Amino acid sequence: MRRWRKPTVAIVAAVALMVVAGAGFLVWRSTRPATTASATTTTTTVKATKATQRTTVSASGTLAPQNQAYLNFPAAGTVSTVNVTLGQSVTSGQVLATEDTTTLASVVTSAQAAVDSAQSSLDTLSSSSSATSAQIEAAKAQLASAQAKLASAQSDLAGATMTAPFAGVVAQVNLTAHSKVNGTTSTTTGPGTTTTVSSSTSSAAQIVVVDTRSWLVNSTVGMADLASLTQGLACTVTPTGATTSLTGTLTSIGIVGTTTSGTTSYPIIVTLTGNPTGLYIGGSADVSIVVSEVTVLTVPTAAVQQENGQTYVTVVANGVPTRTNVTVGRTFGARSEIAAGLAEGDEVLVTTQAAATGSSSRQPHGGRSGLPPSARPSGIGGAGSGANAAPSTLPTAQGS
Repeated sequence: MRRWRKPTVAIVAAVALMVVAGAGFLVWRSTRPATTASATTTTTTVKATKATQRTTVSASGTLAPQNQAYLNFPAAGTVSTVNVTLGQSVTSGQVLATEDTTTLASVVTSAQAAVDSAQSSLDTLSSSSSATSAQIEAAKAQLASAQAKLASAQSDLAGATMTAPFAGVVAQVNLTAHSKVNGTTSTTTGPGTTTTVSSSTSSAAQIVVVDTRSWLVNSTVGMADLASLTQGLACTVTPTGATTSLTGTLTSIGIVGTTTSGTTSYPIIVTLTGNPTGLYIGGSADVSIVVSEVTVLTVPTAAVQQENGQTYVTVVANGVPTRTNVTVGRTFGARSEIAAGLAEGDEVLVTTQAAATGSSSRQPHGGRSGLPPSARPSGIGGAGSGANAAPSTLPTAQGS
């Protein structure tokens, strides 16, 4: 018997291994799970329920105290005392600072003397038979001018004692004792006022007092939302970082807009209800203005279908699905209002499809379900079900 050489044996062994490997690959390929992207269809029943639906306008704004006082001495002079510090709580009428009154009192004295003189001249002319009407009118005008100067001098003297117009917290102090100051007007804002304080006025105020017990939100809305807003609408305010919302009322709607980069916005003010705590001046907040609020019958929007100009839902009663025509009202996101055709508690079919990547085993005959296409069921939940399934196999009940 002829003996094989070693190289020949190695070649035969290598060929055998290749045959076995090839056969294994063919078996693996014919039986391996195939990863495909398939649509997962889910059909559920959901009851028609009544719910309160809101139509809202959203905005964002800045928190500010309702009551703010930007205080200044009305006349130029020298500061005598500053009685408060930043962050100090004050009561209504409390003295915050004083101004030297030496010069101011002298001005009042001089103004009073001018009034007395003008009054004496008018009295003399009025009692004289030779005085003309023109002379008397001129004397009256001189008296009125002297009286106005006296009133101004008295106001400046009274203003030399700066007091808090309401209870609050000192938010700004730009005064030091013995310093010189220029006289200017004070500005106080609050509910019912329409005064707008500019940033320059705010920063230049000698003392600022704010009431941190009552708050508002300064915000803006676009022109498209402006027509739907009226004063008195209820609002929900959520300060940035807060876990709970606050209630408020839309109290002011501006009609003069500001245009930036081609977009016009209009100022609004939302006044918060009560005395919320934990808020900060200048903090941001989201605002939701409730334009309308209604209680309506709704179903998931996905349950509403259309065919041949008819809008319908599939109602399931005693396990039997029935196509029912309905009248759809407003759409509220994922739910739609049913104005006619359903009653509260009716169960409707909701079929959703979601693309999913999954594995399915290859089966003989090339089918994925184990049955040839002609043998697959077409009922609810089968290959013929879903949002695009033909509803002609279902009995039809006409809704009102």
